[in-house]
Amino acid sequence: MIAGAYKADLLTDFRGAVDKAITQGTTLETFREDFDSIVAKHGWSYKGGRNWRSEVIYSTNIRTAYAAGRWQQLTDPEQLQVLPYLTYKHGDSKVPRPMHLAWDGLTLPADDPWWQAHYPPNGWGCKCRVYGSSRGEYAAAEKKGLTEAPPSPINPATGEPAGIDTGWGYNVGKAGQAKGYKVLADKFETLPNDLARKWLQAYVNEPAYERFISGKIKGDFPVAVMDETTQKAINAGAQTIWLSNATLAEHLTKHPEIGLQQYRMLPEIVDKGEIYKQDGAKVIYLRRDGKLYRASVKRTGDKSGNYVLTLFETTDKTALKNVKDKYERIR
Repeated sequence: MIAGAYKADLLTDFRGAVDKAITQGTTLETFREDFDSIVAKHGWSYKGGRNWRSEVIYSTNIRTAYAAGRWQQLTDPEQLQVLPYLTYKHGDSKVPRPMHLAWDGLTLPADDPWWQAHYPPNGWGCKCRVYGSSRGEYAAAEKKGLTEAPPSPINPATGEPAGIDTGWGYNVGKAGQAKGYKVLADKFETLPNDLARKWLQAYVNEPAYERFISGKIKGDFPVAVMDETTQKAINAGAQTIWLSNATLAEHLTKHPEIGLQQYRMLPEIVDKGEIYKQDGAKVIYLRRDGKLYRASVKRTGDKSGNYVLTLFETTDKTALKNVKDKYERIR
């Protein structure tokens, strides 16, 4: 558990530094200043030199974030009407990967299954990219024999298609579109409950959460972790509590007095507030912080998830009438 807490704190700090580099466009040198501070803070003993290790973290995250954003642009319906094909371009590395070089100029429909595993980057340090192509460009590639997806045998040493590094055999753009921050679900669920709560408290103070609240990140976002007693009370099969875009938009319309500051209080409301069981699948949280806040959370029908339903200010009188006198208190 000590190792888990150490790792969670370290990763949280690095996630914030990487997020700043992506959103603010900071340079590698600026990122290295953050890298040095994080290493000093946690006493992290890493392999390799400082410049090499920091560059790997910086460049990998920058390229992956860029590639994910490009996929959304390339597969936008309006874009596909003009450029319905995608062309693989080798990144002109000093030491080219032979298979990446062989894929240079390959032009396939945007929905070709080959892109599921081969949309770049395809490995550590891979600088290959993909560009949208017109029907005319596809016809030109066809004359060169570059419009048929090559075989993709699995390399038993890596478990990935040949030419792709271990862990890189997926489409970063599709992963982002399909799951959003749900890709973090397993991370939060596998941590011990107390460590997951600590991680979430730090996570909602990062820039990514602010972008989610402002509507710049779509999908669901993790906002708190339910304690074990509450999980048992409503028979929940997961500890992470999520907030959806649709619910958030409705909240902001109905309760304009609630904003980023209040949404960042959700972990505290869940961790330290009074808890009332509303029915077999729903709980209400009451927490005072100068003002009295009420939040409700409901587990899904299949018990695999928990979602925030409401967050608003209330009064002691209203809470007494609508919550404390009507529902069973859990904590």
